[in-house]
Parts: sequence; structure tokens; C-alpha cells
Amino acid sequence: MIATMIRRTDTPRQRPDGAGSGGSAVPAASLLAALPDGAGVLAAVRGADGAVADFEWTAANPTAERLLGGPLAGRRLGRDGADGGCRGLGDVLADALASGAPVQRKLGTATARWRVAATPFGDGVCVTVADLGGDPVRVALEHSAEGFALFDAQGRLVEFNGRLKAFFPEIADTIVPGARFEDLLRRYLALDPSAPPAGPEREALVARRLARHRKSETESTFTFRTIGGRWLLASERPTPDGGIVSLHSDVGALKEKEEALRASQMEALAAKLQAERASRAKTEFLAHMSHELRTPLNAVMGFTELMLGETLGPLGSPRYRAYAQDIHDSGGHLLALINDILDLSRIESGQLSLHEEITDPGEAVQHAAALVRKTALERGVDLAVDVEAGLPVLHADVRALRQMVLNLASNAVKFTPEGGHVVVSASGTPDGGVGIMVADTGIGIDPRQLPRLLEPFGRADGFKAHEGEGTGLGLPIVKRLIELHGGRLELNSEPGRGTTAILLFPAARSLPRTLSPPPARRIG
Repeated sequence: MIATMIRRTDTPRQRPDGAGSGGSAVPAASLLAALPDGAGVLAAVRGADGAVADFEWTAANPTAERLLGGPLAGRRLGRDGADGGCRGLGDVLADALASGAPVQRKLGTATARWRVAATPFGDGVCVTVADLGGDPVRVALEHSAEGFALFDAQGRLVEFNGRLKAFFPEIADTIVPGARFEDLLRRYLALDPSAPPAGPEREALVARRLARHRKSETESTFTFRTIGGRWLLASERPTPDGGIVSLHSDVGALKEKEEALRASQMEALAAKLQAERASRAKTEFLAHMSHELRTPLNAVMGFTELMLGETLGPLGSPRYRAYAQDIHDSGGHLLALINDILDLSRIESGQLSLHEEITDPGEAVQHAAALVRKTALERGVDLAVDVEAGLPVLHADVRALRQMVLNLASNAVKFTPEGGHVVVSASGTPDGGVGIMVADTGIGIDPRQLPRLLEPFGRADGFKAHEGEGTGLGLPIVKRLIELHGGRLELNSEPGRGTTAILLFPAARSLPRTLSPPPARRIG
């Protein structure tokens, strides 16, 4: 050890500050430099009470100066700080000096691990310091993308990494071991232009933040924006000894995505509201115009009926009768279109209310078949009706039920060529509800085009040959009416093989016929 190279003197050397030190000779610089580890000699610096207050480097080799941030000669160790880069070094020297025996110990610091050997001589200590390599945990923290800080139970900063300083460059110079959390917080708020000015409001903010930081039972997580505009996610959790571990993550990219998503949602909401306003305006316009058109059209229909009936005398030329018939037929077509538009506008605007009562679905089937039978005969289409015996009755709007079945039956007859077949049937469903089916062997359509038929005025490509017939509103009205009843419309079709439409009423709307027989109704 270096102590063997020290020549003790009987006369103590007096220091300028009055503190005594052992009168020991310092080993030659060449001998210190020859040692592979950091080595040097330190003299004890005593206070007025004679207790060791610090140590001062008397000599040190280049290795020690490199490890501990030299040059060291003449420098105080600074036991109240980081002990010259090797925290705890002063305690080892003091132990050796107090015991009068060599002391060897391993120390761990924020940045390295050390092996220290100290041997007392007189009022001084010879020391060797070896760097055992960086602490792997510390290395991992330094390479972490998160800012890390560890505070003890008294709120003093114990450990931190470089990322934390990078996140808070405005107060980086005060982020040092031993700094109090409250002091760091107050300085940060003093520099933050968005913080309340000094006064009661800021003090209240400090109190709230300290209360959240000092919570020892639960984890606290929150997001905030730094002075430099960076968005950070802070997470504070307690340690078993009453301290606090604080982590700060940069969530700027996530915030940008959130802002973009929020802006997109706002745009989508604005577009939705605009579309709803446009839809309401369209519906109101159609309803208004339909009423305006129906009044003069009723007059046209009434006058043509008078002409066809020759109520006021004969028309004369047979061509006049044909013209009157054309006017009447065209007026009937327009009136049907107007009525469909009115129905659809009332449904879409929520103004159509169901007048529900107990009704026989079989009667609605028979009623629809009776109304389309003449057209079926004229087209050479076979029309059949099949109603299951003991079919449950429905709690439904009678007019809406008839309208739905009639629309489906009319479509089936209209798009079935001569020699084809149409079947209108009603039966119970396995879940206790009621199903009404209209199946035909007509032209059919591509299944991929079925959704188009359920939109107002929608037409499938297969219907082009029949563009002069129908309004394009029948199926949309049926779909909305069945949904008002809590049911659904199912469509199946295949080009050249026909179409099947099924109205499915839920079990909640059906009732056994024996429990509530419907009132008798006249068919036709």
C-alpha cells in the first residue's frame, strides 16, 4: 500500500485555515503514477470542534485525476456533494481515519461502480480507487426513451437520467442530486408563461401538484405540455420506502394523431349534420311539392273520369275517348308516385306514426292478391296464395301491412314474364314470429345490386327494360315500414331465376289466433 511509502514527521503541518493535518511526507509522483489504479493522498480537514469536516487532495496520480475529474491536488473532496464523482468516498476515508486500520469497500454511484481501499497515516489517508465499470441499470436508464427521476421520502432527487434534463432544458441546471421536488416545481412554474402569475392562484397550483406527487398509495398519470411545446405523459408511483419514481414519456406523435382524429371526427360530424339538414330540406320540399301537385292532379283525374263516363254528353270522335283514357292513366301513375313520395317523406322525417291493432296477416295476403290478380291475368302470370292454417295474428298497422304486401306482389307480377309464376304466402317462423313471402320466377337481378334497390329511386341494371314502370320507391318504403314494426326485409335473387322477398315480423308482434281472434274484415 501507499502507506508503506509515507514517511511520517513529528511536526504537524499547519493549514492556512487552522485545520491540522498529519505531518506526513507525500510519496513521489513517479511512485503514484506507477500504480495501475487511481491513487492519492488526502489530508483531513477538521472543523472548530475537531471533527473531520472534509478531506483535501494532497497528491494524486493521473489515473485518479481521470476517474475523479482532476486535477485533484489542492481540491476539497466535498463530502456534502458527490465526493468528487465517487459518492461515498469521504465516508470510507473517515472510517479508515477513525479506526486507524485499512478499509476496503465497493461503492455504487449513479454512473459507475467502484472499489475503494483507504489506509490511514497520521491525520491523512492514502487511497486507491478502481473503476469496476458502469452500473448496467444506470446504463439502461441513460438509453431509455423516457425521462426518469427517483425522489426519496423527503422529496429530494436521488437519481435521474439525461433524458429528464432534455425534456426540461429550462431547469436542467437545477436537476441535480439532492434538489427538492418543490423547488424544481416552483422554478419551472416561474419560467412557464402559461402558468398563473405569482400569487394565490399559483400557490394553489403548487399545492395541488405537491399533493398529487406525495400520494403514496396510488399511481398518478397525467399529460401536460412543457414550456417548449412538447407533450409529455407523466407517471408517478410510490416506492416501498416512501419515495416516488417519476417517468416522463414523449407523446407528441400520439397527440398529433389524436388532434388529427378529433379534427376528422369534427369534420365528419359537420358533414353528417349538413347531410341531415339537406335530407330534411329535401324531404320537406318533396312533401310540399307533392301536396301542391296532388291538388291540380286530382282535378285532372276528376275531369277525365267525367269525360270517360260522358256525364255531360258524348265525346264525339273515338280518338277523344282514347286521349281521355291516356290522360287518366298517366294521372293515375303520377298520383301513385306522389303518394309514394309523401309516404317516404313522412317516414324519413319521423312524422309517420303506426296505428297498431290486431290484424290477420293472411287477410293482407289475400287483399294484395286480389288487387294484382287482374294484372297477372293480363300478363299471363300464374298467381297463387298460400296461408298457413292457424297462422298467428299480428299487432301491426293494417294500412302499412297491406301496403307492404301489395308493393311486393305488384313488383313480382310486374317483373315476371308471361308463363311465369308468383306465390304470395304467410306462415309462422321458428322463433314465434310471422313471415310473409312473395316469390316469383321473373327476370331476377344480380345479388350485388340488391342494396341499390333499397335506396329511394334506385334501379338495378336488369330493370332497364321496365324503366317506364314503377317509381323506384316501393322497396325503400317496404323496408322502412317493416323496420318501424321492429322486423326486417330479406331479399334473395338470381338473374333469370326470379326473386324472393320475405317480411319477417318479430315474435313480440305475434299472438296466437285462439287467444285474440281478429275482427272480421271484408276482402277486396
